[in-house]
Amino acid sequence: YDLTWWNHTDDTIPDLYFHLYLNAFKNLDSTFMREASVGREGTLLKDWLSIPGNEKWGWVDIEKIQIVNGADLTPLVTYAHPDGGNSQDQTVVRIALPQAIPPKGTIELSVDCTSKLPRALARTGYDGNYFLVGQWFPKIGVYEGPGEGGRTAGDWNCHEFHANTEFFADYGSYDVNLTVPSNFVIGATGFQRNMTKNGDGSTTYDFYQQDVHDFAWTASPRFIKANRTFD
Repeated sequence: YDLTWWNHTDDTIPDLYFHLYLNAFKNLDSTFMREASVGREGTLLKDWLSIPGNEKWGWVDIEKIQIVNGADLTPLVTYAHPDGGNSQDQTVVRIALPQAIPPKGTIELSVDCTSKLPRALARTGYDGNYFLVGQWFPKIGVYEGPGEGGRTAGDWNCHEFHANTEFFADYGSYDVNLTVPSNFVIGATGFQRNMTKNGDGSTTYDFYQQDVHDFAWTASPRFIKANRTFD
């Protein structure tokens, strides 16, 4: 995917932080798994872990990340542990930039990634031919300048995926193409701008929305499509 990020502050920013939320379901060493195993979700997690085989696990890999018409940042990606308690967690990465982003400047990135959904757990995943796709791509963190969030100095607000916290992100505009089997009914953030039958049993949908916190979608051949107009 392509990402344009704007530095809204007067700070010069030397790095970028991204969430890799799906890595919460990668193994038992993630912060989410460690916390959920002893928290109120423990019973649900125990049932989830009893699913045989490896198909229950989920993850997301950044295969390549590059400044558009510029440097390849992939070798600069490192796992970060902003909350300091779990060096094995892989839900946050830091990228030290070869050139800092100036005040009010922008950076344009091209990101190649692969995401594998877990069996449904904690508001994302699949169950048979039902797919709930949330927090599914490398998602840039929030940079807060002085005075924002009570800060005296600017820094990234980009925490690990914890079992009992919500998702924090900037608002942005999303233009997303989703290709699914043609017998699937799909629902997604925003409004559908286009639909293309591909001739190979699949259909590509284009969804667009400005000024939203995230992009999520769901699909299943068992959904019943309904159209309503809300006043």
